[in-house]
Amino acid sequence: MMRLRGLVAGWRLCILLLGLATLMHHAWPVGALEFDMLFQTKCVMEEINRNTLVVGEFASYHKDNSAQMVPMDIKVEDPSGSVLYEQKGLSTGSFAFTTKEDGDFKACFTAKDITTAQNSKIKLDWKTGVAATDWDAVAKKDHLSEMQTELKRLEGTIREIHAEMISMRSREEEMRNINEATNARVAWFSIGSLAMCISLAAWQLIYLRSFFRKKKTSLTCNTRSYQNSQLGNNME
Repeated sequence: MMRLRGLVAGWRLCILLLGLATLMHHAWPVGALEFDMLFQTKCVMEEINRNTLVVGEFASYHKDNSAQMVPMDIKVEDPSGSVLYEQKGLSTGSFAFTTKEDGDFKACFTAKDITTAQNSKIKLDWKTGVAATDWDAVAKKDHLSEMQTELKRLEGTIREIHAEMISMRSREEEMRNINEATNARVAWFSIGSLAMCISLAAWQLIYLRSFFRKKKTSLTCNTRSYQNSQLGNNME
């Protein structure tokens, strides 16, 4: 009976994951961007996990006439600043690479002058992971049916979701460690500030007591000298 319940729970989990993967596959945007240049250099950043296939396609054209292509310089960099792709004077093109680290990957477009930039528009299509895979080529290579290809695609989507959940948990743990370290520093800073204030107050108290004691002693000596002087005058 317990084994049957476990099997039912396992099937329910599989169905839930498949349904979630299907929903994500059909509902998530592919990542196409279309924007005006405005400035001579325009950069777009995308946060991508490590070991992820990335495929990008771009096109630059006149914003009032999409048939009039405009050449641009393009450079793609990883989070460390290493150049992954660089070409000059292209109006259309594509790039592909596999990420080696987590972080923000940057694609920068540069026009020849500001006038050209202000009259230009860029279309950039980022595809990552499952969306970047050529499933038709995979199906032909492995001799897969349409159903097998779709299941393989869903499996890849589930793995992406799992990897994203692990990445989110890792970032959450990192932020928690940063918060704990910051709280510890603030606590020690508060203790140090309190100790400094107490030390300063004690020093001021000791200094004032010493100051007034010296004043009192000096005043007493002056008073006695004055009394002795008056006494001597009276005796004369």
